[in-house]
Amino acid sequence: MKTTTIQSLLTVFVLIFLNSTGFAQNRANYNYGNSNYDNYSDERPTQVLPQATILGTNLQELDATVLMNVTADEYVAMFHIEQKGKVLKDVQENMDKRIADFQKGLLALGIKENEIIIDFLSLVPEYEYDIEKKLFSRTYNEVPVGFELKKNVHIRFKDNKILDQIIAKAAENEIYDLSKVEYFIKDTDKLYQTLRQKAAQIIKKKEQVYDSLNIKLSTANKVADESFQTYFPFDRYRSYSAISKGKTSFSKNSKINNQNRSPSAFYEKLDYDNIECIINPTILEPAVQLVFTLKVRYVLAKEKEDKTIYILTETGDLKKVHLKE
Repeated sequence: MKTTTIQSLLTVFVLIFLNSTGFAQNRANYNYGNSNYDNYSDERPTQVLPQATILGTNLQELDATVLMNVTADEYVAMFHIEQKGKVLKDVQENMDKRIADFQKGLLALGIKENEIIIDFLSLVPEYEYDIEKKLFSRTYNEVPVGFELKKNVHIRFKDNKILDQIIAKAAENEIYDLSKVEYFIKDTDKLYQTLRQKAAQIIKKKEQVYDSLNIKLSTANKVADESFQTYFPFDRYRSYSAISKGKTSFSKNSKINNQNRSPSAFYEKLDYDNIECIINPTILEPAVQLVFTLKVRYVLAKEKEDKTIYILTETGDLKKVHLKE
């Protein structure tokens, strides 16, 4: 009996250890950011689901919220380029060469010419201050020293796996600033129609439950309202710093040199809380998330009440009369 008890306790201990270990692994390095460590940047994306609102009192309301995860059909990457120099002609020529060489590299990746757009931003002179020294004073004169040219390159592509190669081609031409990657989906009207139909099915099932409780919603007068929202991946990234600092006491006159640490980031989808139906719930890559809310208001018929009145007859008797609304 003692041996069996010890074995059982060991089994429970191993299971607890494995479960706790697995939990820590699933949380990954974000565990540091969620444990009050220093340098934690809590830039949590806001989540405000669309709300369908109907005003009214003494009414029955049902609502259904449906979410769909959709992989983007196309992407647009935006690279920012700056060129500076003392002579305007040199600035323009150097900028044009960098962009031309970048375009050649993109064409080699299979990106077409009409999928590359150059967006001119600005061309401004640069100034510095020249100090004019006198016996009892100094004068600072602003003088032109060169020019600064800025442009953006927009690149459209369909396979997100090619983005790494695009970045590599940009780096070959000293272009390092990837400003933004936008996601685009086609046939949004069809997708929202699918969401609308699914929400209607959920409302219908809820009506059947109420009907079984003798609350006849299916035959009541109805008013509906709907709302929808699209959430793109570039708005759903959260940053954190996965670090562990040594803890010690320093003397009063000690000089402390901390290392600069670059924060990490990860994609955080919309929470599935309060969402009754999720289409394509498991997503491997950042997805466009479509949310649809349907709300239905029911005007229930009032029950007819019997009213009793008394009428004084000609003979002086009271007669009871029942009235129905």
